[in-house]
Amino acid sequence: MDNQELRELVNPVFNTAKSCVQLVAAVGDEDAQRLLDVLGFPAFGAQMSSKPVPKEMHEQVKRLFPAYTILIESRFYGVNRLIGERADRQVVDLPCGYTSRGIRMAREGRAYRGCDLPAVVDAMGPAVESIVGRHEAVGYRAVDATNYESLEAALPEASRNLLVTTEGLLMYFDQPELETVFSNLRRLLQKHGGSWVVTDRAYFLHDKEIVAAALDHDPRLTAMYAAVTNRAAATTADVRLNDNVFFDPDEAKVRDFIRRMGFELREVCMADYLPGHFGALDGNPQVEPAVREVFRKMMFWEFTVAQGGAGKPAPAEANLPFRVVSEVRDGTFQVAIQGRMDTITAPELLKRFQDAGSGIRAIHVDVSRMPYVSSAGLRVLLMMYKSLEDKANFEMTGVSDEVREILETTGFDHFLLGSGQAGFANA
Repeated sequence: MDNQELRELVNPVFNTAKSCVQLVAAVGDEDAQRLLDVLGFPAFGAQMSSKPVPKEMHEQVKRLFPAYTILIESRFYGVNRLIGERADRQVVDLPCGYTSRGIRMAREGRAYRGCDLPAVVDAMGPAVESIVGRHEAVGYRAVDATNYESLEAALPEASRNLLVTTEGLLMYFDQPELETVFSNLRRLLQKHGGSWVVTDRAYFLHDKEIVAAALDHDPRLTAMYAAVTNRAAATTADVRLNDNVFFDPDEAKVRDFIRRMGFELREVCMADYLPGHFGALDGNPQVEPAVREVFRKMMFWEFTVAQGGAGKPAPAEANLPFRVVSEVRDGTFQVAIQGRMDTITAPELLKRFQDAGSGIRAIHVDVSRMPYVSSAGLRVLLMMYKSLEDKANFEMTGVSDEVREILETTGFDHFLLGSGQAGFANA
């Protein structure tokens, strides 16, 4: 298994980024189409046209197309227009996905850093360079938002006055990860200045209204859309979505969390940043006024560091380089992990385990020098655990209080720490 396949196993959510660039290209964005061509991605719907699917399914997709595309199109162009208004800012796109935004930034001479999983940026850097040439101010770096060092390493040394943009990221974090991300970005903005703009909560609160308006409130189509997206969400990744306080229906609770994390909040109306015309609604322009009306209730949330606010202190973790030491002895895979295990580092553990071959009857994981584990790292440990015929033969030792808290919050303690293993034999 090559590095790309390992990365996809560790964090499969990056696949959703492909559909975003496909849809933006489908509504006429020429830069997105150039990216599709260079990356070798098919156009939207090509997979269906190449398979023997019922004609009615093609018709359903055609009718549902505006509903999903309007969510992607409005977010992409809205953030672009907001960036354009802040001409003096250095853009940090977290995550950048396969967006064509870097091409636009290069053309405008803007400073831009596209930050995402290694599987994405390894493709995006060469692809964008092949389209616009080499631009010193435009670059792509692999980051894990829960890892401050990776965020800092993504920026040029003299970076100042940042505009960090986040679209569709926070929904994938559990509560401890969310707090770590907020702490990391506060620390980043304290050092470099600027602000952090988030679209995630606005779409969480109002995406169903946008869909209903785009489908002209047809109950049959809206029910069909909900069924399709629910199935897609269930298979996108082995994570629970919106499982943190940022997506709590209680607005006061969310605002209190933001304050406690050391941020001030400013709201910016999204309706003022929409494109002049929605390409997704070409076939049904009469619904556009209703769609735009929904956006009057939707806000970009812009965070700046609160004056005098302490925020949550950064974890007191040793700054150890990541290292995996492993061996197979008498059918037992023994491994010691040093350093943070996250999206960037977890594939190394997975590779070591796969290279150990078959015949593993027991697993012993020493994490005494592992100060932190993200959902990507937990996913690898879960794969290892599931591989055992007798789940009681999985043992993890040297668990710190910080790591134990993460395991307990996510529910992984029931099997990775040895309690209740029988109940998770088929997890």
